[in-house]
Amino acid sequence: MTLCWKQPHGYFGMKWTWLLLWMILASSLPAAEGAVDRQRFFADHCIRCHGGDNPEGELRFDLPLEIVRENLDLWSAVASVLERSAMPPADEPQPSLADKAEFLSDLNTQLNRIDPPPGPRRRLSRREYEYTVQDLLGIETSLSELLPEDGTVQGFDNVSGGLDISSILLERYLEAADVAFESTIRRIKPLPSAIRHIDLMDQKENVDSVKGNKGGVIESAGAFVDFTPGWPPARVDGAHPIEAGLYRCRVAVWPVDPGPQRTLTVAVFTGPLFGDGKRVLQGFFDVTGSPDQPRIIEFTTHMDELHALHILPWIYPEHVTWRDKEESRPGVAISWAETEGPLDQEFPSESQQRLFGSSESLSMQEGESVYIRHRRGVRSHFVDSTTPAEDLERIMRDFVTRAMRRPTPEPLVEQFTNLAQARLAQGSTFEQAVRAGVTAVLCSPHFLLLNQSSPLDDYDLACRLSYFLWSSMPDSDLMDVAAQGKLREPQVLHEQVERLLADARSIRFVNAFTDQWLDLQEIEFTSPDKKLYPEFDDLLLRSMVQETHGFFQHMLDHDLDVMNFVHSDFAYLNQRMAEHYGIPGISGHEQFRIVQLPQGSVRGGILTHASVLKVTANGTSTSPVIRGNWVLEKLLARPTPPPPSGVPAVEPDIRGTTTIREQLDAHRQDASCNRCHQHIDPPGFALEEFDVIGGHRTRYRSLQGRGPKIPKTNYFAGPEVDSSGCLWNGRPFADFVEFRNQLLEEPEAVVRSLAEKLLVYACGQPIPRNRRDEIEQVVQEVAGSGRGLRSLIHAVVQSKLFLGTDGR
Repeated sequence: MTLCWKQPHGYFGMKWTWLLLWMILASSLPAAEGAVDRQRFFADHCIRCHGGDNPEGELRFDLPLEIVRENLDLWSAVASVLERSAMPPADEPQPSLADKAEFLSDLNTQLNRIDPPPGPRRRLSRREYEYTVQDLLGIETSLSELLPEDGTVQGFDNVSGGLDISSILLERYLEAADVAFESTIRRIKPLPSAIRHIDLMDQKENVDSVKGNKGGVIESAGAFVDFTPGWPPARVDGAHPIEAGLYRCRVAVWPVDPGPQRTLTVAVFTGPLFGDGKRVLQGFFDVTGSPDQPRIIEFTTHMDELHALHILPWIYPEHVTWRDKEESRPGVAISWAETEGPLDQEFPSESQQRLFGSSESLSMQEGESVYIRHRRGVRSHFVDSTTPAEDLERIMRDFVTRAMRRPTPEPLVEQFTNLAQARLAQGSTFEQAVRAGVTAVLCSPHFLLLNQSSPLDDYDLACRLSYFLWSSMPDSDLMDVAAQGKLREPQVLHEQVERLLADARSIRFVNAFTDQWLDLQEIEFTSPDKKLYPEFDDLLLRSMVQETHGFFQHMLDHDLDVMNFVHSDFAYLNQRMAEHYGIPGISGHEQFRIVQLPQGSVRGGILTHASVLKVTANGTSTSPVIRGNWVLEKLLARPTPPPPSGVPAVEPDIRGTTTIREQLDAHRQDASCNRCHQHIDPPGFALEEFDVIGGHRTRYRSLQGRGPKIPKTNYFAGPEVDSSGCLWNGRPFADFVEFRNQLLEEPEAVVRSLAEKLLVYACGQPIPRNRRDEIEQVVQEVAGSGRGLRSLIHAVVQSKLFLGTDGR
């Protein structure tokens, strides 16, 4: 068979390409009893334009194409374009629903007969590498930033197709492994833990640094009062650590004239005492209490030498609207601050003891002098041994066994021990030899790659489970179950899933899956226009993400119906998010809680989460195209192809003279554009009720004065929002609520979409079309148990796809 393909201009949804594909490819399908007459099917819908002597397009097949593994992707695409009703074009005769269903059933049956290819090994993503090394060595050092960004497949960074290995990557692994090894050793014996306390009014530079700024300071009840709702922060110099370590930090604050409706907040950072180095946000804390009983903010964090506390008042909504003259000016009183530490007094460190062991032959020896500003005569230390060869053998054997996540063949163990012993024999110090062996392990294919056996054995299954729910290696309990050969027993597997979900490390799954499924990792890619959206601030930004993470966690903890992702009668809110959504009665920005939504509220479900609405917009305007595509791909698993090359994007008119609906109406006059936009635009139109930061609206905002000016702002009311539309199935909706109600009528589509995404994330591989029957089994299993999210995860783990019993 000869296949000739000249790449057409445009994208694979172009009608001549797919009509010709269907006409030629379908003729090669073997006839089945009761199957649709394909020749009549294509004669009715395709041949008029794509048959005869001069068919449209440049795609030609000299011989029929068989349904075999080599053509699986092509046949899957044919089925997909028919399922989406992208073909035939809307202005051509349409096949009956029965004919189309019968055609797809026959095609999918034959696709399912094709044995799947062996599941490819995949390497750890940089996120998984960091967590694995941290858990293996007992360190907290960040490593992912040392590695190149991973590619994504179907939105996830742990899928085999996006995880290549290159020489540059291997060099970065060596660097990261070296940093990880160094982090296990505490080089300097810590000072005894001590408290460094400072009363703010004793630190004159704090007052001087803020005077002359737009806020101002006063002395009240012996405290420093900052009225400035923005930079610079109050810097607490006198409590800074004099050496690196773990510190408990405390700050005493109370509100000054907050007013009855205002909750004051402070953002507390740690960072360099001098210069413009990176400041690390430790959190937002509500300011409560009084001069007699101030709020004591307390947290524990790592701080370097000469790092200080930076305290920034967050006086919402002072930065949003102008304050009336008669309003009191709120402020934050800061009485005192202190640091206590270093709290980590172990010497040698716990991580060093985990790696090197506690043999009496080991010791910490003094090395070179080290300059520390507030200490004299300090020397660095290194690890030494009186029996280096024996200790090296012991250390490497123990480490290799733990690192490989499975019983390790003796030749492989010897490969690493011999490398370390060779370094020792060549004159390296004992510690240098251990470093060489450990870094070699952390860069080896045996450590970096998953799915090492085909079919998967119990050790691979243990890894698949732990990397699914912890993004890290299995612990000893899970490895013991794998060693006993019991992990595939349904009850045992169920118990292990429950155990892993109950562990604190499961937050990695919640955050990573939610961020990648819903594109939350893009939350900071755009900054809303400050004139159009002055209410947007960093507290709102962080609250947006925390709302969605907490919502998913609540769904998981209580095994709630996944249709709550479409619509729920509750939300996970703090005061900042409640005010943003117009929900009264919630006090406190610091703590989130489950809130029952008022009757008739437009909120509920992730479609109304500000985080989702922000990542599907730019900084000034919303796009029904972007949001419509998001709904189709993330909630319904009906992705649309990219637009043809050379077709410009529809850019909203921020002047407010033309609505995005009017622009898209003109865009859809082109039949080739309308073919996809008839599916994309309706969900996007429904979501036009929400602005770029997730606020509900009835009118657009405009920077030009065609409408009334909004009091205390710099923007004007623009055109009215029209959120009506007509879905691909012909059903109209008047607004977002009606659209959402129609989505609620498609529970199987939503469950199927989420099940597929969980399977892709859990297995680290895309799910081919000929395995979709396994997805359907997962959908049917949870349908009878209330469609709970936790139940869905159990069904995913018990599926043949996850267990690897289908060859993947």
